[in-house]
Amino acid sequence: MAASKTRTDWALLLLRLAVGGMAAVQAFAVLRHAHGAISMAHASTWGLALGELVCGALILLGIWVPLAGGLLAALLGWPLVHDWLHGAGLLSNLGGLFRLLVGLACALGGGGKWALER
Repeated sequence: MAASKTRTDWALLLLRLAVGGMAAVQAFAVLRHAHGAISMAHASTWGLALGELVCGALILLGIWVPLAGGLLAALLGWPLVHDWLHGAGLLSNLGGLFRLLVGLACALGGGGKWALER
């Protein structure tokens, strides 16, 4: 049985709110607890957190959702791929893998009927 247009619109809205909100809150927590001397490791962590915060806010608002979802998936996917290349198991970071997959779902699904860009 195919989903109705209304059900699909509601699903995209809920997915967008969950993914955008989760990304923004996660990034804000990283930035809030940032301290210490500025080093290259800190700069890359802050850069990834800022990117995640911006992408999460865009997804949450429904602006450029496919682009922001793709960038979010790339930002969240890079540490996973890096760990996999250095011997970590495929399922060693389930939280990161889940965030990667829902970011891809947002990129593929788009903003839906109630996105601000409509």
